[in-house]
Amino acid sequence: MVNISSNNKRIAKNTLFLYLRMGLVLVVSLFTTRIILQSLGVVDYGVYNVVSGFVTMFSFLNTSMSNGVQRFYNFSLGSKEEYSITDVYNTAMQIQGLLALVLLFLLETFGTWYINTQMVIPIERIKAAQWVFQFSVFSLILLILQIPYSAAIMANERMDYYAYLSIFDVSAKLLIAYAIKYSTIDQLILYGGLNFVVSLINFFLFFLYAKIHFLDLKFDLKIRRQLFKPMLSFSGWNIFGSFAYMIKSQGLNMLLNIFFGPIVNAARGVSNMVMSAIQGFQSNIVIAFRPQLVQSYALRDNRRVLKLFYSLSKVSFILLAMLSIPIIVEIDYILHLWLGDSIPEYTIPFTVLVLINMVISSLNTPVSQVVHATGKMKNYQLATSLMICAILPVSWIFLSLGFDPIAVYWVSLIITILNQILCNLILKRIYTYSLRDYCKKVVMPCVLFAVLVPIIPIMITKIFSESLIRLLSTIIISVLMSILVSYFIVLDKTEQNMILSFIKRN
Repeated sequence: MVNISSNNKRIAKNTLFLYLRMGLVLVVSLFTTRIILQSLGVVDYGVYNVVSGFVTMFSFLNTSMSNGVQRFYNFSLGSKEEYSITDVYNTAMQIQGLLALVLLFLLETFGTWYINTQMVIPIERIKAAQWVFQFSVFSLILLILQIPYSAAIMANERMDYYAYLSIFDVSAKLLIAYAIKYSTIDQLILYGGLNFVVSLINFFLFFLYAKIHFLDLKFDLKIRRQLFKPMLSFSGWNIFGSFAYMIKSQGLNMLLNIFFGPIVNAARGVSNMVMSAIQGFQSNIVIAFRPQLVQSYALRDNRRVLKLFYSLSKVSFILLAMLSIPIIVEIDYILHLWLGDSIPEYTIPFTVLVLINMVISSLNTPVSQVVHATGKMKNYQLATSLMICAILPVSWIFLSLGFDPIAVYWVSLIITILNQILCNLILKRIYTYSLRDYCKKVVMPCVLFAVLVPIIPIMITKIFSESLIRLLSTIIISVLMSILVSYFIVLDKTEQNMILSFIKRN
């Protein structure tokens, strides 16, 4: 009991660190986007978004490996029987090195061909786009090689250092925004180059901290066949799932570029910026919960695994919905306040639909975390990946029939809902839990939250005219309603008591 209490405190502490980091990151990132959009202009911003997004498309391999490496670190910390941290580190280094070589080859061949021949870019900006592409490629390679170190930091729950690095990263990008604003050379090329420099510094900061603080990270050339295969297998199925989500994001970005050009890419870039800023809060919760969820499964503490699963689901949904509701209700005023008159066409409907999609998807992440803990990835990833991949061909059909770009967001939203149902059905076959209890304890309270909280904020926008006072009133009422509905309807007695005890201690 004492151990569980200590673990809960650690989750709360780590979440607090990550929230403080995310709050600052959110404010600075939104301000930075405004400056970048004004400095580059809508066309160059769209070019950067589609070119760097094309490279980011290949990072689905890296994301999969990151989750896999952290899972094996955590499993080693939990069981301490099958393999050591040193074994995991060396195997991860070998796999990441191979992955970096494969991606470098693919990007410098197929990627270069695609940028030069298929992408819709103004002819006078082709050279700048090529520079941005190269900077983005080498930033991705650094990110791949960084994984064994950043995953070790996460697995050991050193969230304070992770928070500091995130603050450094976003602060550096704010300086970059001002640098290009007053630059006399090509601003798009300079923007890409300075972002690469920040990636290089980030790599060395992760590397140095991990090597100094985790003495088990000792490199050797020994191939650990007993670990190489399961790590590669686990990450391989994880890659399959990440590929599907890459198709959903970057594939649609490329599709919109083909049909509508870089201006629509700029609108998508702005809406994704809003989504990413808010979604980062959920990522912080997952980062705080994940180590203990995997370790609890390794210790065969199924009761705690289930408790963490339900709590993570509810907290993720509450937080994202609480942040999204006032933005959706006041979207027009917020975008004009944020970007002035530099708002690309379609930004408003894109942002509203992407936020709704994100809130619904928040219930999927905890499901995937339990699947990751079990290591039984094959059937789950096959089924859900095929569902998500369907977004691209269905969207292409609608665009070919002459629908406007908003149609792809409706397609994505409908398939996201269907995918959530499918994910829970498959999890039921992998891990024993009651779907009836899940619907009763998680889904229904979250639906009530989504219905009740927006009522008063919407009434405020209907009664009062657009202003800063109305915006602040909407935000305050939304937060208060979210707290009340969460406490009395969504959270159970155990979660309520945990919150009360945390408040009393602080």
